Amino acid sequence: MSAMLSVLDQVPVFRGDDPAAAVREAVGLARAAESLGYHRFWIAEHHGSAANACAAPEVLVAAVAGATERIRVGPGGVLLPYYSPLKVAETFRVMAALHPGRIDLGFGRGKGGPAVMAELLNPYTIATEEAYAEQVGRLLAFLGDTRTVSRVSVTPQVQDPPMPWLLGSGRGSARLAGMLGVPFCFAQFIAADECPEAVAAYHEAFRPSPWLDEPQAMLALRVLAAGTTDEAEELATGFWMSCTTGWRAQVRPEDDYRGGVPNLADAQRYRLTAEDLELRASRPYLQISGTAETVGDEIRRLRKVYDVAEVMLTTNCPGADARRRSYELLAAEFGLTATA
Repeated sequence: MSAMLSVLDQVPVFRGDDPAAAVREAVGLARAAESLGYHRFWIAEHHGSAANACAAPEVLVAAVAGATERIRVGPGGVLLPYYSPLKVAETFRVMAALHPGRIDLGFGRGKGGPAVMAELLNPYTIATEEAYAEQVGRLLAFLGDTRTVSRVSVTPQVQDPPMPWLLGSGRGSARLAGMLGVPFCFAQFIAADECPEAVAAYHEAFRPSPWLDEPQAMLALRVLAAGTTDEAEELATGFWMSCTTGWRAQVRPEDDYRGGVPNLADAQRYRLTAEDLELRASRPYLQISGTAETVGDEIRRLRKVYDVAEVMLTTNCPGADARRRSYELLAAEFGLTATA
């Protein structure tokens, strides 16, 4: 079974970068991903973070869909508890009308930012598993226009509605996706350890639905490939710095560490702390880095462990060229080809 690779763009902003330029780069990266043969291009949702410029993925998804021709596009994913399921369904049905057969709708229940953002985005949010399951049920009904929730017809009518994907990093979300018969994407880059049991739980709970006859699971990884191991390590350091607080003590007084992920200059001045080393040892799957061969081997291994056909990759390293190069190297490693 050959590997199918896709891209998740978290629209990273590094210290000193222009956030508006990062938003525009997402469109350019999507075009590059399509030309390299990647299957999907998803955009994350984050709020209140200077490190990410993706507060409105629905806007970026529309821009990306209009700038590409074949690659499937969608959010990865909409933070459903903040929104009306009806409005989400309507928004992405409009996109499906404009770009038939190309729109995915990834959704999940993560916070996507500081806790205060939940109150500001939707002060009426009920953060329980039961409420979330009810929201998901309503969303699927509205997407499919089954009229099981109300007698109102959801517009516009489309031949190819958006394909729903339930996103998660644990067994609970996996079981919910299985019971509802929708595709499931497991976010390994959030989980501390390998958790193939989550995907297994999805398969065990799966029931055929109008969306799927058979289970469809995908694995999401944070990766970084470079020409050499040393280059990969240098590019990867900024991410590891952003995961801990120790790096701020090494920043020069004249530097302002706020306003994004540590950049390459920060990484080059940095000296690893005991906190950094402990984090990397305890949570190796937060980021997989190295040469294309090294990263490719780990992707293949995890693909077998999780028994999935498709792997979604997110890469956060300083410099748009370095990010694109990582995707280029991995496309070549896996022999991806763009289809006409």
